[in-house]
Amino acid sequence: MTEGGDVSCDVIDRSVLASLRELQDEGDPDIVAEVGGLFLKHSPDKINSILQSADSKDAKGLQLAAHSLKSSAAYIGAMRLSAMAKELEMMGRSSSLQGAEELAMKLKAEYLLVKTALEKEINEQG
Repeated sequence: MTEGGDVSCDVIDRSVLASLRELQDEGDPDIVAEVGGLFLKHSPDKINSILQSADSKDAKGLQLAAHSLKSSAAYIGAMRLSAMAKELEMMGRSSSLQGAEELAMKLKAEYLLVKTALEKEINEQG
């Protein structure tokens, strides 16, 4: 564990990134940079879909967008973000959207923390 308030450890589970790095082949581009870059490229659209679906009470849209984000967030070790997406996915699945807009806003804030931590992780490896 880190001392001195390093937020990135709370936001991204470094053991997940370490597991990804174990898949790294010598001479290949950094796998965390590759996977993290894809996550950073595609997540804003997923976040926007979640926010729009929650705002417009689109249960199916919320379910689908949240499911996609849940999986990709877990893959890069963003476990809190993944858990929030899972909760939104379940809300969409059950068409019980009370509190979905508020949770979607919290998810967006968590994503911004993940984005900062992941960019820092990628830059440190680069």
